[in-house]
Amino acid sequence: MLIRFAVSCKARSYGEVVQIAMGRTARVLSEICIIVNNTVVRTGFWDHRKLLVLVVMVVFLAPLCVLDKIDSLSMTSAALVALAVVFVVVCFAVAFIKLIEGKIEAPRMSPDFGSKMEILDLLVVIPIMTNAYVCHFNVQPIYNELEGRSPQKMNQVGRITTALCVVVYA
Repeated sequence: MLIRFAVSCKARSYGEVVQIAMGRTARVLSEICIIVNNTVVRTGFWDHRKLLVLVVMVVFLAPLCVLDKIDSLSMTSAALVALAVVFVVVCFAVAFIKLIEGKIEAPRMSPDFGSKMEILDLLVVIPIMTNAYVCHFNVQPIYNELEGRSPQKMNQVGRITTALCVVVYA
């Protein structure tokens, strides 16, 4: 829906979409919320690794934020996907070895709905899913960089990235 509205009103950014739909005040408020979400909420006052997070943000992420086009991040994105795959493979290998050695139990592939504690543990998914919906403001820059862009092509990008995330999380 975001891309369809952006195409119909010829908006080039998430801020422009918000401004066209709800006015300039809403645009400023949404941009303030995005800044707060990406700095205060992500690093959190409860986090004991604040200094490390700050260093990573300043040294690695800040330079990436000043790039003119999102296309410049293609190699960085590919490297991060490769690192995620390596992480999954290493975790799988370690778990498999420990399973063969008998040091851990075989994993269950579904929760035990008979246990209240298991159901409460399942609720940890809610913050992850909520955070996924916070990333919608990144859709417009990604759409702007697509070759031969169209809402249908953006839907395909969404399906591919969702499938990739499901595979990595599984």
